[in-house]
Amino acid sequence: MHLNNTQRPQGSPDPSLPTDSSASTSVEANTANSNSELFALDATHLAFACLLLNIHLVDKYNKPGEIISKAQLIQRSDIWFDDGNLIVQAEDTQFRVYKGSLSRISTVFKTNIENIVTTKGMDETPVLQLSDSPNEVAHLFRAIFDRWSYPEADPLPFNVIAAFLRLGHKYKIQPFFDSALSRLRVAFPASLEEYIDQGTRTKHIVFSDPKNVQRGEIIVDTILLARELGLLALLPSAFWFAATHLEFLTHNHSRAISDTDRNIIMSAVKPLRVAHANYLFGWLDDETVPVADCMNPEGCRQRKVQYSLALWKPPGLSPVLHWRPGAAQGLCKPCTAVGRKYHDEGAKRLWDELPSFFELSPWGELLKEEE
Repeated sequence: MHLNNTQRPQGSPDPSLPTDSSASTSVEANTANSNSELFALDATHLAFACLLLNIHLVDKYNKPGEIISKAQLIQRSDIWFDDGNLIVQAEDTQFRVYKGSLSRISTVFKTNIENIVTTKGMDETPVLQLSDSPNEVAHLFRAIFDRWSYPEADPLPFNVIAAFLRLGHKYKIQPFFDSALSRLRVAFPASLEEYIDQGTRTKHIVFSDPKNVQRGEIIVDTILLARELGLLALLPSAFWFAATHLEFLTHNHSRAISDTDRNIIMSAVKPLRVAHANYLFGWLDDETVPVADCMNPEGCRQRKVQYSLALWKPPGLSPVLHWRPGAAQGLCKPCTAVGRKYHDEGAKRLWDELPSFFELSPWGELLKEEE
């Protein structure tokens, strides 16, 4: 028996109407089409809004139809001159500056600017793409276009110094590179005299962390920076600081030195302890004190033994290389003078040999390699 529409059993589907599945498919298709149209409309509105707000949409993939779906929102830096004739982009940040100023200060920038071919901003201003950190570019541009941002006489945060050093090296901006390197050389010196004069460090680099975590990060970052830029004369004192503060190597810093450098430092700790004890305090173990013209032979002899026991052999590796007056407490004046003479000569010997403990060339060769 054949049933027409009027004779269908109750509950039977009407063949002239879509089934649930086909209806669902139809609805999904219509929804997709509507979403597509809505997306296209939103894309138009978004582009217009970005134009009004000066937010640029960059097509990362250069494929038609993917500008919005894979777009990168570009933010404007506070370094933005309305009359600037060059936009510099680092990652997702843009800076509007002046061609002439960058070309004058850096031949690398000059060449790169001259080679800009097609990339332009929304107002036809040429765009120079950089692969550098936007934070570091911001530090450099502030120094170039606002000379009062980082006064030469003031101590600077380490990240600013690192930016000047890294970008000064990359773009051959010698004044910034030299200034940054001179600050780091005070903090990580090649001479014993500069190392002992610890007060000068805070005149060049801002140390704000009372728990020394920041100092540990600066040591780690200096080692990484020295390796990156080939500034090997910074390494002996940086390694020395790390060897005398091993907690800096175990702290959870955002970056870490290589396993090779870590092993070099750890392997040097024991030999440095022995050298530190023998070179600086060997006079406590021999017949140097009491001296021939000692004013109190028995008292100086007892004081020498007490001081030697207090040091504990081998002592913990101390970063202190200058003479401490407490070392002579209880000694007569002639014995103090001789003890200090031996101590200071030992400190100089240790410093002169310091690079060799870390598998580095002598100081003179390291400094020559930086020239």
